[in-house]
Amino acid sequence: MTTSLAYRRMAWLCVGCLAVGEPALAQSRTLELVGTIPGPATTVHVQGTAAYISSGPTLQFFDIGDPSAPTLVGSFTFPQNIYGVRVSRSIAYVAIDFGGLGILDVSNPAAATLLASFEVGGQALSVGITGSTAVVANRLSGLEVIDVTDPRMPVSRGAYYTEGYAMEVDTAGAFAYVVDRPGGLSIIDLSRTGEPIAESVVSTTDWPAAVAVSSDASDAPSARIAALLGTDSLLEIVDVSDPSAPVAISSYRHPDRPAIGRTLGGGRIRMEGSLAFLADGPPSPLLQVLELADPTRPTLVATYALPGSPRDMSVSGSLALLAVAGRAPSTAGVLIFRMGS
Repeated sequence: MTTSLAYRRMAWLCVGCLAVGEPALAQSRTLELVGTIPGPATTVHVQGTAAYISSGPTLQFFDIGDPSAPTLVGSFTFPQNIYGVRVSRSIAYVAIDFGGLGILDVSNPAAATLLASFEVGGQALSVGITGSTAVVANRLSGLEVIDVTDPRMPVSRGAYYTEGYAMEVDTAGAFAYVVDRPGGLSIIDLSRTGEPIAESVVSTTDWPAAVAVSSDASDAPSARIAALLGTDSLLEIVDVSDPSAPVAISSYRHPDRPAIGRTLGGGRIRMEGSLAFLADGPPSPLLQVLELADPTRPTLVATYALPGSPRDMSVSGSLALLAVAGRAPSTAGVLIFRMGS
């Protein structure tokens, strides 16, 4: 790796040597199913009492002020399938397959208005938003960085080309955290001018399927830890307090999910405070909640057997929403959980 590449690459030479977190035998938190939204559902995003749920090209808006009785309040249909949604203030940023980035005014969900569309020249699989910058994980070109200061006139700030296929992105402060297969995790400083470059690149043991980051405060300049879920159900925890020098600190695998070398499929991982919500499929779909107050010792605190394979997940406060592809049409949709102490 030459210095002309302008980033540092950190390889994990012995991730398998890391201590694997042992799940607590006595679970210490409650995880209650409090509501459902019939499917099918591909993506889900929750902000306050609003839930944004997609199936195919249609994004639906639900009021979940009473999570036991969600109410449909509106919808909007894009030209192509939706693979990711993030909402900031009253604007939804939508990853639309080969259509790129859709920017939608949802201040009145009964009459949502398309503000702009922005093609990224590939397949948009995930989207993140931080400040006035939107980022799109583009399966073909890596991470697209887009200035949305004026959401009606998005402007490209360039792209960071990942080693493999960019699959998912999360943001915290001024940084984007994008995973690609088989490359791993790239950390990009979005505050820099010029073409985006990585502060560092982290290699992973499993092919990465999903990423979630957590910071100590909403206005923190970067994340504190990154949680990487692999296609073989291994969770790898990285200290990213210094984005230029991330450090692998632990890994976790559920005892009923032994390594089998699976390189297809995957699950979802989301962070809320010190909790990590992990949903994956084989051998049977399962939602796990891990306590990461001490990220060197991930501790299992709750589980829930799922009726179908996880598609997407979003967490806000005590509520976790999980889109599942049910084994039968009657079990597909979005499950609404409440996390208790």
